[in-house]
Amino acid sequence: MSFDTWLLYFFAVLLIAISPGTMAVLSMSHGMHYGKTRCLATAFGSVTSALILMMASAAGLGALLSATEYGFSILKYCGAAYLIFLGIKLLLTKASGQGLDLQHIKSKGTPKQMFKQAFMVGISNPKDLLFFAALFPQFIDMSAPQGPQLAILATTWAVVDFSFVMLYASMANVLAPTLRTSNKLHWFDRTSGGVFITLAAILVTREN
Repeated sequence: MSFDTWLLYFFAVLLIAISPGTMAVLSMSHGMHYGKTRCLATAFGSVTSALILMMASAAGLGALLSATEYGFSILKYCGAAYLIFLGIKLLLTKASGQGLDLQHIKSKGTPKQMFKQAFMVGISNPKDLLFFAALFPQFIDMSAPQGPQLAILATTWAVVDFSFVMLYASMANVLAPTLRTSNKLHWFDRTSGGVFITLAAILVTREN
């Protein structure tokens, strides 16, 4: 792969990573409540799901889903259902007289649970399969060995994805003390919950 081709891909991935989405919202929610260190689990969950979707796309699953209406619809609705589940959990966040019960919240934010949430949010969107299936061929030279090229594309995506998850989590973590002292943290949760539900609605109403 030429450097110019890789650089073009890198800038494309940066633009995609900057765009707000479900993973950005989840990263900010985790950063707000659990801190930057624990959000390493969130970042690894996001990267793991992306790598699995990349491998599935390389294996032809993305093309299969685009041609199979029912299979795509099932995955789409499952993904939307999970986003609604997360959204409702955040909407039901309650504030006590002294603010949120942060110790109770933190006790639920184990690295395993955070990894699982990020992984499920990432893996449950079938459009990502189609996205990778459409994106990768644009940067692969079919006359050269494809394995090393796919490895470069996947590694670049993983590094950028990991970095932006941590960036969103870190920014939210900086805001957390201010929101806690002003007793507004639960409103951040409710806003995030509304965003998740809105994104779920967009996912199921948009055409494939």
